[in-house]
Amino acid sequence: MSQAAFDELSWEDLMALEAQQSEPIQLDDEDVRRFNARTILYKVDQQAYALPLMPAPESGQAFLKDVLQELVADNYLDVGQDRYVLTPKAHQELEAMAEQYHSLVEHYDIFAHVDLDQSSFLEPGDNPKAEIEINGEFFPRFIDLRVAVMRFKGISPFDMVFLNLLREGRIGKSDNWEFDLALGRELYKEVEEIVNTAYTVSDLTNLKKTNDNGEIPGSDILRDVIVAGNQINQERSLVKQVPKKYDMPEQQNQQTIEYEIIREEPMFVDYSYDPHHYYGHYRDPFYVEPTWKRHRYRKWF
Repeated sequence: MSQAAFDELSWEDLMALEAQQSEPIQLDDEDVRRFNARTILYKVDQQAYALPLMPAPESGQAFLKDVLQELVADNYLDVGQDRYVLTPKAHQELEAMAEQYHSLVEHYDIFAHVDLDQSSFLEPGDNPKAEIEINGEFFPRFIDLRVAVMRFKGISPFDMVFLNLLREGRIGKSDNWEFDLALGRELYKEVEEIVNTAYTVSDLTNLKKTNDNGEIPGSDILRDVIVAGNQINQERSLVKQVPKKYDMPEQQNQQTIEYEIIREEPMFVDYSYDPHHYYGHYRDPFYVEPTWKRHRYRKWF
């Protein structure tokens, strides 16, 4: 379906399409295998985690026996002199993983805090947990639309959620993470729960927002959010590229606003990624970087 045909859908057909895009989705066995592989490859490549060929029975590596056999069969690991080593295929997977991570940081994290009422995004100094009062009830000012944006573009949101949990240390960081990994699908129930409790395009329609043409469908709201977010990303990127000037005199009596910025530990710092290469493409709300296309799950249009 072309963009023009998408815009010409009747309200009933559009609502049916939005309902389809808002249905709960489930991880499949391939997702679980990929996340297991990615966790171990990340630990070995980024954290110098060793995978001995003959681990001590009481060690954490002993729980990984079945997972490691799968990785060898899938050509991610090879047998070295005294430990498993990464194969060229493993390094290709790590490159793809790094590209997706940097893509999330540069292009998608902005959608984690969206203020629909003010048509704005989180700015430095804003409280991400701020609330607004509506008819005597308090609601979060910012909502997280990352999953909705991913699904809107036809990308599996599972990989985005997995990378964020890995970034936050909620996967692969506990003392018994090897045992957790051996649990298989059970470990990733949180990934499914996050995806299936996130805001959907139907939720945006149910907000009952209107304009001069009547009720606004959630798909229109989401497209506007994507276009606006991409514009903000571009503006912030340009600001970063402007050299700082140190010869400007400080203004007297300038009001100072203090705020705390919580910075997460960076990931994949030794992998290259040029976000400026993609900014022009992101003016198209349906644009998907090549690194995500292998994980498309259902086309929106």
